[in-house]
Amino acid sequence: MRKLVPLLFASLAMLSAAGCATKKTNLGTQIAGLVDQTTNAQTEPEAFLRLESYGENGVPYLVQHLGDMRPLGDKTMTLKNIVIVDSKKTEQGMRTYSPEVVHDAMAALLSQITGKNFEFVYNGADAPTRTANRKDWQDWCVKTYPEKKAICRS
Repeated sequence: MRKLVPLLFASLAMLSAAGCATKKTNLGTQIAGLVDQTTNAQTEPEAFLRLESYGENGVPYLVQHLGDMRPLGDKTMTLKNIVIVDSKKTEQGMRTYSPEVVHDAMAALLSQITGKNFEFVYNGADAPTRTANRKDWQDWCVKTYPEKKAICRS
């Protein structure tokens, strides 16, 4: 029995560490799956809602997908119009964009979640504008989430 207790604790510690690694990887995997769903018109609206629901935790993973130039399933995206006045967020109707590719939609979601804006690509853009947008988001992401630098830059 005495030999089993340390073995049991060692096993639990390994399982716990494996679970933590799985959770970290799992978030990136979940977001990647939802990003894939944005290329299908039937699954896109729900995917946008779920991606937005990750909030600040999902930001580095959304930045990671700014290199994705696949066409969206539906070229319409509606988000809550959130206005910040005196540090308070309030909803003021809805706003609609016409993003062309995954990059455009991810940039709109990033702006929605963070309140930050760089180049306006939410209704489509040319390649140089998207490239500049991606670089700006990556630089901001690395400064804001230094522990997730590798994810921000990938």
